[in-house]
Amino acid sequence: MGAPPANSRHLLLEDRPLKGTPTLQRLPGKAKPRTEVLRECEAEAAKIRESIPRVLWDFLIPDLTRVFRWRVQLDCGCFPEILTCEDGTPPHEMQWKEHVHGSQLARGQMICWHDDSSPPPYRVINEWGERKEVAFPADPVEPPDYIDPEAWSVIRHDEPRTSAIWKVTLACGHVEEAVAPSLDWTPASGPHLAPPLRVKQMSAEFDEVWRANPELQSERDRDHARRMLADGWPSPQPERLCYSCPQVRMILAYERVGWLVPRQRRAANTTKNAPPVLSRSTLKRRLREAEAEAERLRTELDGLE
Repeated sequence: MGAPPANSRHLLLEDRPLKGTPTLQRLPGKAKPRTEVLRECEAEAAKIRESIPRVLWDFLIPDLTRVFRWRVQLDCGCFPEILTCEDGTPPHEMQWKEHVHGSQLARGQMICWHDDSSPPPYRVINEWGERKEVAFPADPVEPPDYIDPEAWSVIRHDEPRTSAIWKVTLACGHVEEAVAPSLDWTPASGPHLAPPLRVKQMSAEFDEVWRANPELQSERDRDHARRMLADGWPSPQPERLCYSCPQVRMILAYERVGWLVPRQRRAANTTKNAPPVLSRSTLKRRLREAEAEAERLRTELDGLE
């Protein structure tokens, strides 16, 4: 399988050509030295031990003797190495997580970050999930570098505030967050709409700004604003930018690297305290002795009764 085009990382997932089932094959390049990867994993495990109670070690720290190494080829042209528990399920049949919210991606997808990826697209919210309240301090008087002072004077919050933030699942299946218009808002409440007269005024204001400064917003943001105006400027907005879509890659092929801890070393550790394997004659002799002892005990018990 040849390497994907160099510019494939600029395409969103739905714009990339469909590939066949990922295949097991020898990939270009070499894996990192096993001893180096093992040192990194042991250092990470030691760091986790310092931060959690000992009773949780067996649950939260992976058993490195069960870790298997793979290399995968992604459609962005990268060849990352990944680790799995055991070696039975190939990487493209597993579900990996995105890094911000920890949500699971579709099978065969992984995150591989590139600064020159496509801009995040707007996606429709399909599902509202968990809710949390977050307290924010008052905004500083001076605006950030990327906001015009006049605009900052309008949107700035001069008092501390608390907002309700919902975890939402988008039409693409990825997870983002959305801010509710009020603390008591729920999805059953539906969106709050602006008065029709205000929507008409906003439409005229947007058109004037776009004419005066065509470079102020991208066509993506203009289309989003037009959709929101057509819907009555709903709050919360039914669309969110998906920051996962531009960074999601498809696994095209994979390669088995090997066990993080060699099998013979693991076997030596696991069998060190195991009982010796007995011969058939020894087992039969012990069985006869046990049956004789059981018969003797039954006779004594009958006598007592």
